[in-house]
Amino acid sequence: MLTVLGIRDGIVGTLTRKLLENPRNRELSPMGDQSLPGEFVETLRTHPDAEFIIAETRAISATVNLAVKGRPSLDADLTATALGDPIISLASLSFPDDWPTDLGAVFVSESAAERLSLAPGDVLAGRVGRTRSGREEVVSLPLTVLGVIPRHIVGTNRVFCSSELMAMIEDYRSRYAVPELGWEGEENPFETKVYSRFRLYSRDLDGVERLRVHLQTLGVETVTQASQIALVKDLDRAFTVVFLALFVVVGGGAFASAASGSTDQVVKMRRSLAVLALLGLSKGKLLFFVMLQTALTGFLASVLAEALFLLLSAVLNYYFSGTFMGSQQVCALAPHKLAAAGLLTVIFMTLASGCAYHSLADIEPSEGMREV
Repeated sequence: MLTVLGIRDGIVGTLTRKLLENPRNRELSPMGDQSLPGEFVETLRTHPDAEFIIAETRAISATVNLAVKGRPSLDADLTATALGDPIISLASLSFPDDWPTDLGAVFVSESAAERLSLAPGDVLAGRVGRTRSGREEVVSLPLTVLGVIPRHIVGTNRVFCSSELMAMIEDYRSRYAVPELGWEGEENPFETKVYSRFRLYSRDLDGVERLRVHLQTLGVETVTQASQIALVKDLDRAFTVVFLALFVVVGGGAFASAASGSTDQVVKMRRSLAVLALLGLSKGKLLFFVMLQTALTGFLASVLAEALFLLLSAVLNYYFSGTFMGSQQVCALAPHKLAAAGLLTVIFMTLASGCAYHSLADIEPSEGMREV
């Protein structure tokens, strides 16, 4: 039973940790472009399952041309970011204290950094173009690299900037002026910004489905990693059913065996127990004596079982090392679970020994006198 539980915790626990460690598995993104007011995002931020959310502009507007003197320019996608972004945290990067005062402060992916030979602290030009009245117009904004996001987290050419900068770039591409950056254009007739997309991350795997259903009620269909999450949950349920079946079958047999053993022990020790009764021990104290013996037996049995489990788990982990689990353990139990298993074994055996009470009830002190 310990081995089955250890395999469950080892495999399912490792898969769950891997899913949680990668924020992409907790991400919800809308299908296609939407028309979402800023209040929608602020309201969704208060949802108990929402860990992080940030609004983004249309995908067609979320691009920028990166230029470094003496090197070929590079087109990159824009992604909005802010304090608490799980992607930035996963990359072990941090935001400056004045974020986002400097609109030109950005994080770049390793792919883009390699192409342009960028390092944290470097300054490059971010160029944005548009067509207005048949003329090609291009503006430029100095960008400062705050950090480089590793390739295993973001594999494409991507720039993480403030949502304010993304909104300004979209406004410029929509022919509107951006006074904050000195970009000329038409006057923007809209008083409030309407966003087309968002990045939303749940606090845990269970929250993904709850957030998806909540957004569906609001008329927003989202894309999630539901298939991967469901696979791990199905695996967890399968191991749980197997463990419960073993617990019922093995546990029931062990209880019957312990109860029968305690009764036989009382029969074999009948005269000795009668002597103790003659010395003044009550039936309750005699029962306590028998239960104590059984509890000690259960304790020693649990120590032996856990020692064998640790040996078997070490063999399994060594045998399966380097397989699909990588360096993770396929069979493992936390120390508190091993302690709980030992405690439950002692309690289980003690309760089983209580079935010997009917045999103790027949013991008379007079039997002790004949023994003496």
